[in-house]
Amino acid sequence: MKWDKLISSIIAVCGSVINYLWGGWDLALKTLLLFMALDYMLGVICGYQDRKLSSETAFKGIIKKITMLIIVAVAVSLDNVINAQGLIRGLSLFYYIGTEGISILENSGKVGIPIPEKLRDALIQLKEGNKKEVK
Repeated sequence: MKWDKLISSIIAVCGSVINYLWGGWDLALKTLLLFMALDYMLGVICGYQDRKLSSETAFKGIIKKITMLIIVAVAVSLDNVINAQGLIRGLSLFYYIGTEGISILENSGKVGIPIPEKLRDALIQLKEGNKKEVK
């Protein structure tokens, strides 16, 4: 088998898994994965800065992020069972995007970076839904 066919096959399998488990490769899923990666990197930076860098803590962070992706997969399956047309998946993704975004801001604050209030408020609204109005 040629390399290009092998690579194409691997990409096709990965795409099928993403579509089946997480409801497709859309902007919300890309944003969640980006926020997860950024939060993890900032966590490592904070651990290094505080001289508390630990492989056990880093592993727990990865486990939390994998669990979030499992919950999104459960939401996709539930959407399919009750024909919710992506509503539960969307709510789950936005909740975790908000959670990860808030964690990014908290870690940025620990590093000494000032946080824009509007950004913080927008992430809180994403996490909590329409309970809080962003002005």
